[in-house]
Amino acid sequence: MFLKKEISDLYAVFQSGLALRRTKQVAGENAPVWLPVMSLIVVFVVAVALMLLSFDGRISRAAVAAHILPKNVLKIMTNLVLAAPYIALFSVVIIVALMLRQRLRQAGRFNALYQRWGIIAGNSLFAILAILSAGLIVNIVKYIIGRPRPILIDVVGPYALKPFDFTYAYVSFPSGHACTAGVLATLIALWFPRCRIAAYVVFALIASMRVFVQAHYPTDVLLGFLTGAIITLVLARFFAQAGLLFHLQGTKLFPQVNS
Repeated sequence: MFLKKEISDLYAVFQSGLALRRTKQVAGENAPVWLPVMSLIVVFVVAVALMLLSFDGRISRAAVAAHILPKNVLKIMTNLVLAAPYIALFSVVIIVALMLRQRLRQAGRFNALYQRWGIIAGNSLFAILAILSAGLIVNIVKYIIGRPRPILIDVVGPYALKPFDFTYAYVSFPSGHACTAGVLATLIALWFPRCRIAAYVVFALIASMRVFVQAHYPTDVLLGFLTGAIITLVLARFFAQAGLLFHLQGTKLFPQVNS
């Protein structure tokens, strides 16, 4: 029953979002979800990807031949950005946070800690939404394009597209692991602003390991990472406009988490 009550409370918070927007988002209420700087980022990354496209095969071969680490170690590293474990983790965080809020409610302690657990639950739910939304878009694109993976480089090459093939061998572009890495990097950038650069560097490096394990070409990773990052940022700005979880800060790219 406590979950039903907590979910009802979260829905009430959602409905009160417009009121929160009026009080905490005066400076940024007119800021759009999509900023010109976001267009510049997308254009720049896509341009880099187009320049890399003709070198995909050579870079892939060189990366595999480098043997920087044993292949099983590299695979373990890339599995650090699998989507499913993070969805499970954030789901557990939501349940624990709601249980702790229930205990505080029963004790009549509607204090800062009570509010804090609500914020943690809300942000965890946002993280799940971002991972699922980005993953859905990436998987739809994968099946539509049907790019062969590097394991087929000596058979069909990097550009023999096979749309709607639905097999593992023809879902190289874009990289789902890299997409999740982009989501996670942006989540950390939102929650811990001082760690933004480090988060993007670390998760980009992890995503790049997909090239070394011959699972994706460089452009698959680059555009997969961009997709995850942009979708998460757009969702955060959309939530901020509704006065939920975040609030916009004028023309700043990243919204700030509500405290």
